[in-house]
Amino acid sequence: MRITERPELGRLMTFELSKEKPVHGWFWYKEGYAPEIVEWALNCELERTGRKPETVLDPFCGVGTTLLAAKDNGIESAGVDASSLAAFVSRAKTDDYEREDIESALAFLQKKLDYRVAERMDWPFELFSTKAAFPKRNHTEILALREAIENEEGRTRNLLLLALLSILPQSSIILKDGGVLKIDRNKRALPAREIFRRKVKRMARELEGRRQGHVPKVFLGDARALDIGGSEVDLIVTSPPYLNNIDYSKVYGLELSLLSMSKAEAEEVRMRAVRSFIGRRMEVDAMPPEVGDVGIRIPIVGTYFKDMEAGIMEMFRVLTPGGAAYVNVSNSVIHETHVIVDEVFAQMAERIGFAETEIVVGAERIADVRPQKVKTRESVVIMRKG
Repeated sequence: MRITERPELGRLMTFELSKEKPVHGWFWYKEGYAPEIVEWALNCELERTGRKPETVLDPFCGVGTTLLAAKDNGIESAGVDASSLAAFVSRAKTDDYEREDIESALAFLQKKLDYRVAERMDWPFELFSTKAAFPKRNHTEILALREAIENEEGRTRNLLLLALLSILPQSSIILKDGGVLKIDRNKRALPAREIFRRKVKRMARELEGRRQGHVPKVFLGDARALDIGGSEVDLIVTSPPYLNNIDYSKVYGLELSLLSMSKAEAEEVRMRAVRSFIGRRMEVDAMPPEVGDVGIRIPIVGTYFKDMEAGIMEMFRVLTPGGAAYVNVSNSVIHETHVIVDEVFAQMAERIGFAETEIVVGAERIADVRPQKVKTRESVVIMRKG
């Protein structure tokens, strides 16, 4: 295991640079990273092997950054995510759109909405009534748009639905505070239908002249048990959930519930997800030896590394000989204990069979954990298969 420093990568390990990029910025996803991380991984492998990877996988594909970057480079790719919301967003961002799809989406903006139907619709959400999250007019307009979008077909429907999901934070009085949704009655909610209109027009503009072909395959699934054959993937670029006790099915719960129109979907997402937050299934059998007693003292640490051990084993299985996984991670402070996640990942990878591991440190951050501040780091763990 080598540890090197590349501070220029630090600013690429957040979603901030992606929000204004065409297509990448269609859906704000704080936990994402910039597509330049994927470009860097592709270039590293080209220099190392003398050839460009032909297949790319992201087993925690989120909102499709790796997949979209692979498509833009003319590379076949596949993505897997436990969240039906993430899988939907990835598919919608990486699909090929014809002129008629774009024209149909723009024509939708001129249609009249049936607000009477919307006022009778139920928007099931597990945490609180959605009526408390939006001004009354916005709530009605969002449901009217949701109902009207269901009458559209195929790729046009997906474009419009993604646009609607993407505007929920701006049209609500909700703040995403860490892992919690808070109602802030002082927050100014923007008019829902107007910002929806602006988003659809932006999406239409950004689809002009986009590269066609190499549409990724996106699956709803579990990174601990991939439905992919062995030795099929040249390169993995991914970022699993950080060990931070944040339940993303709640943070993005409004978007997930509007997509599925079901309260039960959030629990199904949790059953497929890596256990990076405190939940009901905290038992661990056969703790990975690299974790040490901290996994017993703090059960969330044990469950996280147990699940990620299974995920790394799957990465090893699906990679071709000579292939590599680039895994973006962050070290964590849990219950005042500094957990060196990147080193544990690298040690597990070596035990599992990876021939070489390297930790590339991109950023150092300060965790304000009383009674002291702890310097922690964000890294890419590179695991190369022999």
